Amino acid sequence: MTSVLLLGAGASRGTLGECAPVSPEFGTYLKRTISNWMEEYLYLAAAIRFLSQRLTDVSQESWALDKVWGAIDTRVKLQRIWGLDLPSMPSPHGWDSWGIAGFELTLVLARVLGELLEAPIEEAVKRGGSIIVEIEKLKPGDCVISLNYDVLVERILDDVEKSWTRATPWYDAIHTGTILLCKPHGSLNWKGYFPENGHPVEFLNGPMKEREITPKCHPCLVAPVPFKSEIIDSALQLTLAPNLFHLLVAQWRSAIERLSKAGRLVVMGYGFPPEDLHAHYLFAEAAAKREKDEKLQIEVFETCEQRFGEVRREIDKIFGPSGCKYSCEYKGAVRAEIKESGT
Repeated sequence: MTSVLLLGAGASRGTLGECAPVSPEFGTYLKRTISNWMEEYLYLAAAIRFLSQRLTDVSQESWALDKVWGAIDTRVKLQRIWGLDLPSMPSPHGWDSWGIAGFELTLVLARVLGELLEAPIEEAVKRGGSIIVEIEKLKPGDCVISLNYDVLVERILDDVEKSWTRATPWYDAIHTGTILLCKPHGSLNWKGYFPENGHPVEFLNGPMKEREITPKCHPCLVAPVPFKSEIIDSALQLTLAPNLFHLLVAQWRSAIERLSKAGRLVVMGYGFPPEDLHAHYLFAEAAAKREKDEKLQIEVFETCEQRFGEVRREIDKIFGPSGCKYSCEYKGAVRAEIKESGT
């Protein structure tokens, strides 16, 4: 029986603690950790002020990453309807002000989920914990799907000395000698160029530093938004960033293939959020491709049983009512450290 381990932001949060904020915590975490962030990232701050007048759950003190990123992305993509001007913010060098706000959000992510997490990740792999226990169970031919931008899973795979490879356009789908890592939302240690001009995506040992990021050289991140332009088969992507396009397509395609054949799915800290429509399509396609009578054992790690119930309802929408094609078991919260029995 092959296994798939699915990791969401809650897996990093449970393993690393408050220094790895989940989406709803992002604004409050940023204010607490980088008190002058609104002076450092002027365009992002202006975008938050603007959006706070239009979205009831966005304020300068508290905002969700997916909500704000989605709103910025929509403003850029629907620019001919809404325009691209942020009040009192100029658009230098041919850039639009909403686009600069999105670029600054990438800088913030590189700082918060990259540089500031390097030390906590190194400590986490020494302690043990729920993710490490589950990764140690994996065998050649199994798969890890990480929807996170951080490099926690890569560090753990290396530390427990598992043989693994990332999904690429050149990966042989029938090869079973290693564990396959899919990151459909990209990663902070993938260095990409735009336009690529022949440059391949580079896989770094650690996340890109904020100071290394420019509009033409940046980490390859796919926002949790309804319309992911990076994976849309368009002339723009195939002309300006074909290597990244094919790399991301390989992540999604490989993830669907492995999910469609797995006998065991372990979900850690992922709630199937409605904002991420592409991920819903991914799981629904994988469910549809499964053999009619093939059973799936699903194990869910969540913060509490109430949250497990919410996640289970989303799973029912994708795989159908439990008890027919799958069983679903609550495994408790993702823990940073597993204590020995009796201690």
